[in-house]
Amino acid sequence: MKKDPMHYCDLDIAECDGVYPPSEDSFLIIEYASCSGKAIEIGCGTGIVSICFLKRGCDIEAVDISDLAVECAKDNASRNGLTLKVYRSDLFSGVSGTYDTILFNAPYIPVEGEDASWSGGRNLEVVSRFLGQAREHLSASGQIYIVLSDLTDNEGMFRMMGYDYFIIKKISFEFEAIVLYKLTLKA
Repeated sequence: MKKDPMHYCDLDIAECDGVYPPSEDSFLIIEYASCSGKAIEIGCGTGIVSICFLKRGCDIEAVDISDLAVECAKDNASRNGLTLKVYRSDLFSGVSGTYDTILFNAPYIPVEGEDASWSGGRNLEVVSRFLGQAREHLSASGQIYIVLSDLTDNEGMFRMMGYDYFIIKKISFEFEAIVLYKLTLKA
């Protein structure tokens, strides 16, 4: 599925050392997620997702735990003639307010001690923390778009954390599939 980001948003996105580059999971969100109301991207990396949605008219801001990613996303927005509010935050630690759309290309590989941009911990602790914190920042009728691997029991985690879920798109590879889910709060 690796596609040129130019296909989606006519963007000039630079890859930055130490920052997760645009990949199939990024393009999955760009192509199949939607943005309504006030939005935030958690873990923005190069900023390609937020910049694409901003260019489409979405009211979006972005955060990342990495200072390198924050600077990379700001630079990429600027190189495309856009202003994107990007700041450092460990998930929602620096975020205030509620959002109608939350986007998260989660670190979904269930391993520890690797690059934090793709390693979510043995039991996907990062995703569990995200789901717990997102409840406080999601409007009552809001939606979360999250990309995860099928190597874990995502649906069980969603149910346990009080979310309804819908599979938007699944892309299979040799050793796993990546899945874009849409989550809403259980009524």
